[in-house]
Amino acid sequence: MTPDITYSTRVDHDPIEERKSLIKRLVNQKVLVPDILTLLPSWRCNLQPDIDSTNEEIDVWLRTLNVSEKKKAKHRARGNYALLTAVYYPDCTRDKMLVLTQFLYWVDILLGRWYFGQHLDKEIFINAYILEIDTGGELTDDKTGTLLCCEETNKCIEDCLGPNPNYEVPPNSRGTVEMFYPILAELRAGLGPVSTERLRKELHDYVNGVANQQEVRQGEKLPNPWDHFKMRSDDVGVIPSITQNEFAMEFELPAWVHKHESIQVIIQECTKLTTLLNEVLSLQKEFRVGQLENLVILFMNEYNLNLQLAVDKVLSLIREHYDICTAAEARLPFTGNKKLDADILEYVQGCKDLAVGTAYWSSQSVAEMPLVTAFIDIIEYGLSIVN
Repeated sequence: MTPDITYSTRVDHDPIEERKSLIKRLVNQKVLVPDILTLLPSWRCNLQPDIDSTNEEIDVWLRTLNVSEKKKAKHRARGNYALLTAVYYPDCTRDKMLVLTQFLYWVDILLGRWYFGQHLDKEIFINAYILEIDTGGELTDDKTGTLLCCEETNKCIEDCLGPNPNYEVPPNSRGTVEMFYPILAELRAGLGPVSTERLRKELHDYVNGVANQQEVRQGEKLPNPWDHFKMRSDDVGVIPSITQNEFAMEFELPAWVHKHESIQVIIQECTKLTTLLNEVLSLQKEFRVGQLENLVILFMNEYNLNLQLAVDKVLSLIREHYDICTAAEARLPFTGNKKLDADILEYVQGCKDLAVGTAYWSSQSVAEMPLVTAFIDIIEYGLSIVN
């Protein structure tokens, strides 16, 4: 049953006491999570077949990066990004797989997570969480360092995707910037001018949003769940990956089609769905490392819900946004031109593949998690496996 959350019941507690109280409500709880892909019943979940060969190429490419071996190993172990690329772009050719996978590694290497232990009292050990930016050396939670990293990354984006392309890497560039120049150069070579300009703006928005996420994460007070949902949906980084479907499938969506009301709704709803699906699937992992900024946990805190009711609320939001997205497909601006209409359908399919792909990949990925006393035992039943 979906809970009624019309009014907040949150009391303005001391931030540390608020977290301690919330942790105690979560310890040793169990929650049932359905097969998450059944919440998107009409959407496909397919895989591009060249995952193993792409991973071999990625291993060679990683050795060339100006990033510490320790850091490379950490990010390589974090997840199989060739698998994520394969489920994002299941119909792309093998030659497109490598650069698309490299882009996803760049996102992962740019963002780092640093955990430190903090005893809140003798009964609970919780790992506090800080979102950090990888500045090319050690991770930093310094705002000035973050802004400098974002500035250099924005320059790279402008150099490669702006009106006067320049692919020469500036001297003494940090590793995350140095690796990004050739990735963007190859993406630009495979995109038309309209798609290139769109990707340029989207990447600037994404990079600037990273700094915003860091500032919110470092606040002592837990955010309002709706503010958290909006921030995650704005900054999740899905939109540039949607545009890269035009690179993957070799088409260009005209600007007037992209601006059409139905297309914009589908983009927004698929971005929200990606966020919601990830919030559910990462709940156990995030809590085990002390991250309380998860939508499920924030609903518990804001509306005094138990864990199952909070999960049910997020599941109901998934169903709601799926229905909105599906309804928008009936309003697509078909023209009667077979090629353009096929491109519109390809673009919409790419939006949906991003949401489904994130859910599939999250359910398949196994991340190493430090053991802590507090934990949530999430029982997942019937998770879909794609052969």
